[in-house]
Amino acid sequence: MLDSVKRASLQVLVLALASTAAVQTWRLRGAQLEVAEARTQQATQQAENERLARVASETNRQLERQYRDQVSEIETRAQADLAQSRVAVDRARDAGQRLQRELAAYVERQRASASAAAAAGQCQADASPAVDLLAELFRRADERAGELAAVADEARVRGLACEAAYDMLNSPGG
Repeated sequence: MLDSVKRASLQVLVLALASTAAVQTWRLRGAQLEVAEARTQQATQQAENERLARVASETNRQLERQYRDQVSEIETRAQADLAQSRVAVDRARDAGQRLQRELAAYVERQRASASAAAAAGQCQADASPAVDLLAELFRRADERAGELAAVADEARVRGLACEAAYDMLNSPGG
């Protein structure tokens, strides 16, 4: 009888171990399936994130290209405006030089007339350098005004271009 109890106990123990092993195998398989499912979800999410990153990157590249093109257009317009401004400055400088030549010719005619009148004894020759001084002051003022106008025109054109680029980049649709 003791032998049969031992045998029965041993059989129960083997059955208990077998059932425990079966339960643990079943749990291990369930855990492996959960891990596989989690890895699949992770891979799917990673692939989606990579796709979204590529889309965002391409969108940003397109925006950058668009901004670069728009800024390039603004720069091109600014360069054209600067060229027009320089042409206007050159014309104004030429007109100023023409006026200076005309003034110099006028002063020479007045001197010649005064000298001729003095030689004829009609009056005393004008020894005052006031006309020369006024002519020189006018020449210097005109020259400086031209320089300042050129600087102001260039600063205005560059400022408008900068403002346009800033506005383009900070506009709601921009």
